[in-house]
Amino acid sequence: MSVQSRVSITLHCRARFSPALKNILKSSALLTLQNIPIGIFKKNLPPDSKCTISIAIVGPKTIQKLNVQYRNKNKPTDVLSFSRMETPLSKFSFPQTDLGDVLICWDIAKKQAQEYRVSISAELSRLTVHGVLHLFGFDHEKTKREAIKMFRLQEKILKKLDHSRIASIGSKRAAFREGKSVAK
Repeated sequence: MSVQSRVSITLHCRARFSPALKNILKSSALLTLQNIPIGIFKKNLPPDSKCTISIAIVGPKTIQKLNVQYRNKNKPTDVLSFSRMETPLSKFSFPQTDLGDVLICWDIAKKQAQEYRVSISAELSRLTVHGVLHLFGFDHEKTKREAIKMFRLQEKILKKLDHSRIASIGSKRAAFREGKSVAK
């Protein structure tokens, strides 16, 4: 059974959110799932079951409230992930099919897209990939080694998505922070 047939992506977006951007969210999440090592899938997914990941587009007040509640950081952030896979499958008396939620702040995504001179599609792809990797236990805040592992996989996935300039977002961000000129 392929990843696409085992995991469905549920979107929660504003009514005016374009179908093209919804497709960006779904395709980014599915490509991320295809690139997660198979051992991680076997560890986290019930055999031969169908599972769901939810992706929601939220505002800054909502994401700030959740950031305070779960991370003790009183500021809005670009993306939050809430994994249901942190509890071993053996602890559930029923099949666990909800893998978790990825919440993306629309206002921050738009601001970052402008700041780093990338399209909103590219920024939504980056945030989706980043959030889904967190669902499966990748964590850049644990150690430098874990950060390198996560960001290498994230960049590999972003290159495969082949959006306009998406493959170089990471290097553009680094250049931007260093005050270097960034070509469009």
